[in-house]
Amino acid sequence: MKQGTTYRRTQYLVAKRFQLKYAGMILLLVSLTAVMCSYVIYYTMMLTMGDKLANVYPQGRLISIVNMVNFRILLSMLLVSPIVVMIGIYASHKIAGPIYRIEKFLGSMADGDLSRPLTLRRNDELMNLAGGINKVVDSIKVIVKKEKSAIDSISTSMENLRRLGAAKPVNNAALEHALDKLNEEVSVLRGEVEKYKI
Repeated sequence: MKQGTTYRRTQYLVAKRFQLKYAGMILLLVSLTAVMCSYVIYYTMMLTMGDKLANVYPQGRLISIVNMVNFRILLSMLLVSPIVVMIGIYASHKIAGPIYRIEKFLGSMADGDLSRPLTLRRNDELMNLAGGINKVVDSIKVIVKKEKSAIDSISTSMENLRRLGAAKPVNNAALEHALDKLNEEVSVLRGEVEKYKI
């Protein structure tokens, strides 16, 4: 990241499907945990205190108390659910935001734009991946510069060959030397390209 440059995202749902799925998984996990804990506490309390409460409260009153407790547990879960979803979206944003930027960067890289490095916000996840992508881009830049230089050199050698071929009388030694130089430049270019397995 360039110094002095900060990126602030104003849109928290950048990868809606991923983020909503992530928030849904968190909500499901929290809900299951809450239901299990509530049930265990509720069931244990009813086993322990059920007989005592039955002696204190009339049957109808005890059932209404049990229903009220059930309703409050359900209501508290419904009130907590939106908070859990918001936390899930915010937490997933630290992953979805970088994934979105990486996808855009790779798209521009595929189009041939190697001019800028991939930058993420300081607290984003996937910083190591972004660093690895930037190393790959840097190595590709070096190779592309070498290949452009080799192409320029080959173009110059071809122009020299044209001039030598057009000259009367043809200087065979100079022509042979220019061909050898062109062959060397093609070999350098071939060596750069043969590094890649395709």
